[in-house]
This record gives sequence, C-alpha cells and structure tokens, in this order.
Amino acid sequence: MANNRTVALWESAYNLGKLSSNGFSYCIAKSVLDSTGTLTYNMVWQSKSLAPRASVTWTVQYGLNWTLDIPAGNAQVTVGGIWQACNPGQVFDLDSNGLFQPSSVSSKPDYLKIGKNGYHYAGTSGVHIIVGVKTPDGQFEPIYVDTTELALNMSSWYQPQEKAQWWYEKGVQSTTMITGAVSEVCDFDLTTPNPSTNTYYVSTTYDYDSGSWSTALTPPPQASLTGMLGSQSIGADGSNDGLDGNDLDKIRKDVKEIMDILNKISGDKVQAPETIDYFFGLLIFATAAAALHGVNTIVNKLIDKGYGATATFTSDKRSATVTITPPPKLQGLLTVGGAVPAQITTDWNAAVAADSVDKPTNGGVSTTKS
Repeated sequence: MANNRTVALWESAYNLGKLSSNGFSYCIAKSVLDSTGTLTYNMVWQSKSLAPRASVTWTVQYGLNWTLDIPAGNAQVTVGGIWQACNPGQVFDLDSNGLFQPSSVSSKPDYLKIGKNGYHYAGTSGVHIIVGVKTPDGQFEPIYVDTTELALNMSSWYQPQEKAQWWYEKGVQSTTMITGAVSEVCDFDLTTPNPSTNTYYVSTTYDYDSGSWSTALTPPPQASLTGMLGSQSIGADGSNDGLDGNDLDKIRKDVKEIMDILNKISGDKVQAPETIDYFFGLLIFATAAAALHGVNTIVNKLIDKGYGATATFTSDKRSATVTITPPPKLQGLLTVGGAVPAQITTDWNAAVAADSVDKPTNGGVSTTKS
C-alpha cells in the first residue's frame, strides 16, 4: 500500500557476529505527541531477533486501548480493553464497562481524543490510555502508553507521528517500557515520501566498531553469492564506476596474451570471449583463460591482504565466477548506497597495479583458497 511506512534493517556478517555474541536484539519505537504537546517515545514497539535482513512496516491507521498498570522492568504492557480504531479528529468515550463509545465531546483536529473516561476499577484511581498502530496483517500493536492516569470524567488526546527510532539492546521484549538503549539510537522521519519514488521507505545498518547508524532511501544491497556484499562496483582501473573503455581495453589485452600462449599449446582450440566483467561486490566473471592470468594475479594479491576467494568454473571450463570477500573489519565499513571504503579501493588499486606488470602465468585460482 502506498500509505505504508517501512524501515528495512540490514547487517553484514561481521556486525551480526559481534551483535549476536553480545546478546543484542533490534528494537524499534514510534513517537506520539501527548496531551501536553511533548513528543514521546516510551515503549518498545517491536523487538526482533538478529537477522541479515529485517523489515518493519506499518499502516497510517491508529487505535486506542487502555491498561490499569504501567509495568516495571522488562514486563510487557497488558491491554485491558478492546481496540478501537480512531482517526485523527475522532473522539471516543470510555464507558463504565471499559468499552469505547462515540462521544459528543468536541473534537481536537489532528488528534485521537478521549472525550470522557467513565470507567473505574476497584483499587485504582484511573486508567492509562494506550495508542496503537495497525500492522499490515490488520492487527493493532501498542506503540505508546500514557504514564499519567486518566481519572473519572477526565479527557486526553494524542497525535501519533510518523517518526521512528531504533537501536540495539539486550534482553528486551516487544511492548515493554523503554528503560534506555544500549547502542546509539537512530531517528528518522517518514512523514513525507521520497520525492523520487513517492514511497515512505528507509534502509538502515549499524557499524559495530564505530557504534554508529547509517540510513539510505534505497534498498539494502543485494547479497552476493557469499551473502556478504552486494551491488557496489569498482572498475578494473580502480574507479568506483563499474567498467569503462579503459577497463575493457586492458582486459582484452590480458586475455589476448594468455590466449596466444594457450592456443600454441592447444592447437588454436581456445575461444575468446567478447567481454569479461569485473565487479566489486566483488564478483569477477571471467573465462578460464582470464582466471589463469589477470584474475589470478589480482585475486592472489587480495588474498595476501586478508581477502577471501572462491571460484566456480562452468562445465565446459571456458568461464568461471570468482567471488572475493573483504576481511571482516572492512565488511563492517560498507554502508547502503555509500562509497567503497578507501582501504578496499587502495587494496584493489594495488592488486591491479601488480597485475599490469606481471607476466602471463600458468597458475590457476583455487576454489577454496582463503
């Protein structure tokens, strides 16, 4: 639905390992403007287990409920009534049975309003109003609870906001009161759509080593064959722009040199490819001939720097897919839509420079070398 808001979390294997070993879970909260005009985040809306990808989506539809008690610690808020859908500008009373009924009290534009509380439970002096948001499955989930009791015949009003914040914390459940985040908190406003896509969407990832979040209006990078990296690309000349003419000229020259040697051995039975693509994600699609020469040199230089490498050859042995993954510390530096980290670019340039001066070799790329 066009009116849905989505926060898409993604994490690298390095960050997931660090977060998991320390017992963290992903927490997200939504804000509400209360009767005093204060913007408040006071409840963990959702707490999610760690995963490489996780999305939280909500519809801009809100509801009211109530509870008798504000729980302490990590206890969950228990709703006491039946959810009442409520649009901004609508007013409902709470009757003597704890049910919501349409109210004759004047409305407050842009707010969800309780016109009058008529419910009293023995041993209490009032109720605490809960505001909930509708999830895509049509259910309401609590996002805020008023810590001030609403006594008999009192009124209150609330304005849910399309602002969210998220963080990592230990031992936290959904629908619990926020007691304090462990990691840095990331805030984002989804009130207005992305003008380029007309959608309400943000992707986000956490850098464990720096303790900071990054956000982007674009989806997380697509996983490579190793599940580590995605669509960031770098040219064979070291530029962060994929392939260009200079790259292809160099590759064709490399391939021609090794093919000349191979054809002398095989009796001109080796067929040259039209193009060979180098991607930094990093996937290198190459012929077996290129793997024996240019790719071999570049891969081995990167392996010397701590990178991992695997290769898979096609059944006819004429082409191969070589997958390169950066060292864990460098994987953690990758951000959605961000530039290739400087250290990776430096390592790549050094490997390409070494390749440009090396002579053809009969060596190959190991399928398990790391």
